[in-house]
Amino acid sequence: MNRLGLKISCLVAALIIWMQVAATSPVEQDINLPLRVTGLASGLTYAGSNLPAEVRVRVTGSKLNLLRHKFFNHFVGEVRLDLSGRDAGPAFALAVDSGDIFTSLTSATVFPPTTVRVHIDRQDTLRVPVRLELSGSLPRDKGLVTPARATPDSVTLIGPERFLAPIPMVRTEPMDMSRVTASQERDLALRLDQELLHLEPDHVRVTLKIGPLRERTLANVPVIALVDAGRPEAGVSPPVADVKVRGVADSVATLTGERLLVTIPVGDRPEGIYSLPGQVAYPPWLQLLGIVPTRFQVIVGNPPLPRTSAPDSTGREVGGD
Repeated sequence: MNRLGLKISCLVAALIIWMQVAATSPVEQDINLPLRVTGLASGLTYAGSNLPAEVRVRVTGSKLNLLRHKFFNHFVGEVRLDLSGRDAGPAFALAVDSGDIFTSLTSATVFPPTTVRVHIDRQDTLRVPVRLELSGSLPRDKGLVTPARATPDSVTLIGPERFLAPIPMVRTEPMDMSRVTASQERDLALRLDQELLHLEPDHVRVTLKIGPLRERTLANVPVIALVDAGRPEAGVSPPVADVKVRGVADSVATLTGERLLVTIPVGDRPEGIYSLPGQVAYPPWLQLLGIVPTRFQVIVGNPPLPRTSAPDSTGREVGGD
């Protein structure tokens, strides 16, 4: 037991002696020190500069301090890149030397010699719209009561001025509409390819109002012939059409013919009788299923009536024997 105590005492004494020697014995060693930028004026940024996170330096110091730095990440100093008095402008090269090293060790030099490239720019902001990215389609019996909406509909980009101008909008992460079966609200992250910019906020709230679909035919919708200015008037037969649409049930139930427009583009056609298709303008939340009739007889001016008629390749009806 006494021998064990003696061994322990000798071990403790040896450890104390080693620590005293390590704390006072200087050694030379190459280590990495963190690089920190200082002195940059407010409103400026060095983002996008080719700066290393650490700089290799050759130091002289106590062995104990260097061991603590190596194994326990003990702070022994840093390299400070002073940008005081610098303004926004083209990129420039800057040599890092011993005067940039701040350390508690005995001495330090940059080794090997290091040069960094710095680009100072103005920190700016830009308000850009949000584009909602939707993929897939809702189930066949479902539809949007109102268009999908993102809140907020615009966000602020923050970063170096030179990276802001080329960005007209930001997109959300895709939302798969085929998986949506009911009204809901959901947060979607915003996507930004430029790493040097950041967004405020970085996500939006998407509101979806879903309802069942219904088909409906609106009868006797007026048909209008569109004629260029200064051209003869045109008559249409029949003067009305039946339009079949599909949409969300509640909206389709209250839909009136005034929300639809059936037109025939006559343009500058000369006098004659034509067989032309109708075109339907309708609200974006509707789906057009069909129009009856699909073609209309259009009489431009006062042409002579043919004994028999058949439409030619331009839609004009020509006489026959």
